[in-house]
Amino acid sequence: MKARTIALALTAMLGLSACGGGEEGSAAGGGPRTVTVGMLPILPTAALHAGIEEGFFEEEGLELELETGQGGAALLPAVAAGEMDFATSNPVSLLQAREKGLDVRAFAHWTSVNTEGEDASAVMAPKGSGIESPADLAGKQVAVNTLEGMGGLTIREAVRQDGGDPDAVDFVELGFPDMPAALDQGNIDAAWVPEPFITLILDSGGHVVTYPGQEAVAGHPTQLFFTSGQVVESDPELVEAMTSAVNKTLEFAEENPDAVREAAAEVLEMDPQLVERVRMEEFGSDLRKEEVTRLGELMREDGLLEEQPDIEGLYVD
Repeated sequence: MKARTIALALTAMLGLSACGGGEEGSAAGGGPRTVTVGMLPILPTAALHAGIEEGFFEEEGLELELETGQGGAALLPAVAAGEMDFATSNPVSLLQAREKGLDVRAFAHWTSVNTEGEDASAVMAPKGSGIESPADLAGKQVAVNTLEGMGGLTIREAVRQDGGDPDAVDFVELGFPDMPAALDQGNIDAAWVPEPFITLILDSGGHVVTYPGQEAVAGHPTQLFFTSGQVVESDPELVEAMTSAVNKTLEFAEENPDAVREAAAEVLEMDPQLVERVRMEEFGSDLRKEEVTRLGELMREDGLLEEQPDIEGLYVD
């Protein structure tokens, strides 16, 4: 891959170390504008590297400085405070942030649950656990990466639809990379994981209990690109340029999954043989507002929101 992409990968590995990149970059006379982008250290992030490699951001006059966070909720305050220009987060965290008064606004799609077949996020259980369906999760300890987030919401709905008691599920917070070992050691009963952890757990004898995202709201966005209201109102040209580059990247990723897998192997330092076997989420540029609206309704029903979800306020006009 080009040196520019490799440099960006190294920046990502350093973690949350830079801030305010957008304004600094715009001061450079005639050169590309540097913007900071927060991403999760998971497989779909490789699609962004593929878009960089294809020159979609350079065409829009942008140079990305990538930073990583454990979950979308952790990136929200940094964007709202102007410490980071753009980031990805799930609709649940974004709607919760807006209810708490954070002016964050989604401007582009990133990834979605697959509408059918195998999905790229699943609840996994070890061999011999006796956990075979969502209803079996009642009374069990289930790991999610963030409490009161996307994982718990969709799992509760899957349990409910299967005739189980969602209130009886005991959710514990754990980082995705720590979940396979916790399952092996019997410290948890089940875990909600994305790829490549699904494949790794399958290799160790575990099995899929459910694809809760599909059960709850098939095809719903798992990540949206967002920025702050301040950026939207003060620099609409920047948001427009970023939207254009992200949409080009999404269309490329949907049509060229092998390029995303190649980027994952190189930039995220994943085993190439493992990368070839993992499931991938849907990309595409459709914002899927109808599915987000249904997620918002579930959040209200489950007490994750006190008021009606601010769907219209979430999106850039």
